[in-house]
Amino acid sequence: MTRLVIDARLAGYSGIGTYLHQMLPRVLPHLARWRPVVLASPDNHDELAASLGGDAEVDVWNVPPLSVADLWSVPGAVGSLDLLWTPHFNVPLRSSCALAVTLHDLLPLTLPKLAGVGRSLPVRAWLRAMRKRARVVFCVSHYTRDEARRLGALRPDRIQVTPLGVNPEWFASAPDEKPPARDPASAPTMIYVGLLKPHKNVLRLLRAFARVQDEIPHRLVLVARHHGVRSIDSAALALAARLQPRVQLVEDLPLPELIACVRSAQFAVQPSLHEGFGLPALEAMAAGTPVLASRAGAMPEVCGDAALYCDPESEDDIVRALLVLVGDSALRARLAAAGRARARTFSWDACAATTASALSVTLGALHDSRS
Repeated sequence: MTRLVIDARLAGYSGIGTYLHQMLPRVLPHLARWRPVVLASPDNHDELAASLGGDAEVDVWNVPPLSVADLWSVPGAVGSLDLLWTPHFNVPLRSSCALAVTLHDLLPLTLPKLAGVGRSLPVRAWLRAMRKRARVVFCVSHYTRDEARRLGALRPDRIQVTPLGVNPEWFASAPDEKPPARDPASAPTMIYVGLLKPHKNVLRLLRAFARVQDEIPHRLVLVARHHGVRSIDSAALALAARLQPRVQLVEDLPLPELIACVRSAQFAVQPSLHEGFGLPALEAMAAGTPVLASRAGAMPEVCGDAALYCDPESEDDIVRALLVLVGDSALRARLAAAGRARARTFSWDACAATTASALSVTLGALHDSRS
């Protein structure tokens, strides 16, 4: 009997973790026929099992994801007749099982210098395995799909674009609701949400902010995980410390506090040099917060005409865009309304429905071919 096995060891990560936590409860009920097995890390097993509420068997795969050991390990739960769905490009190299893969980006090949030393070699090996064994590849944007075809030579007929969605909590306030009242004595804020990695371009944002801080009253809030993160941007971390108290660096926030922080900001800034999707920008738009986004990767695809754009490689252009948004309340109001409307066109339910349908078809074809 063909079974569906899902590698969910990355459930504790940021973007991919959000993907898994939103997708699994929506997808699993449609695939019960295939007796799904969810593979968790030891440290996220209990939380994941509780969140799924008994809809799937949850086992432990005690191999750190994206480690050297991950290159050669084969999950014991996967048989040669099964379909393994991985939410990232780290597929098992020694297994012969069929694969379903979700690609969020191909950063180690697109910008190898920023991804970290030695990251491109394993990614090329994983892509070779995908070319041989992947029955379906889900790409979170058309940009990522094009990169998968250009850099991975993956078969176009096996790729499906499945844009991500927005947690409904980001839409909690009414579309015409005014922003929360701000204490007149407190400074307005601009906010960045994301990892503190080089490709996120926070260093250039900080340099731009340092140039304009004497002209504006704003604080820059960085909700940027940086402990336990590989390839940390140490220069950005050091500059953020020097710019205190005008710059506030927060490691992480519970979702309700994060939403409140983003919603109360005058605008959000996502200056990345590369994004396979750009979920924090979409979430800010859902919250009714204007967005300053980079013209890079999938950001224009996700934000459309509902954001102000900058050249992420130009500090001067980031300075220009910051000053434009600070000084133009009418533009901020227009972007807030347009962003909220655009965010409503992205849905986790739609993403899950397309994914579940493709997995079901793939599992059925595998079963029939082996009967």
